[in-house]
Amino acid sequence: MKIKIEDKTENPLLNRQDISFTVEHQGTATPVRLDVRAKLVAMLNCKEDELFIIKLSGLYGQATAKGLAHLYPSKEAALEHEPAYIIKRHTKEDAASAEAPPPPAPKEEKAKEPAKEEKAKEPAKEEKAKEPAKSD
Repeated sequence: MKIKIEDKTENPLLNRQDISFTVEHQGTATPVRLDVRAKLVAMLNCKEDELFIIKLSGLYGQATAKGLAHLYPSKEAALEHEPAYIIKRHTKEDAASAEAPPPPAPKEEKAKEPAKEEKAKEPAKEEKAKEPAKSD
């Protein structure tokens, strides 16, 4: 996975840097936000809780993803400006639950069986109704 920083823009109003980047991930799926975040933290020499990936989307038919990240000078500034759902995406507990979804609840088969029998009876009735119409 190679990350190339395309653009860094200073945003003094919100006290942050907006960083546009491209991720090349040849032969693999689009990388997880936490993995991309770890590489960006190493490239930018900052702390993990100061950098938030806002958008990461793969380009159709290519092993490339484009993204947008916000870099804050402190954790407090980040928590003040970033919405709760973005902060939640960057916690390790949330990532673990996203990777391993809970098993589906068992479905009741008894309730579905009568519905199948009724559907099977209905086409037979329709065929009988159509037969008299065919006679000359």
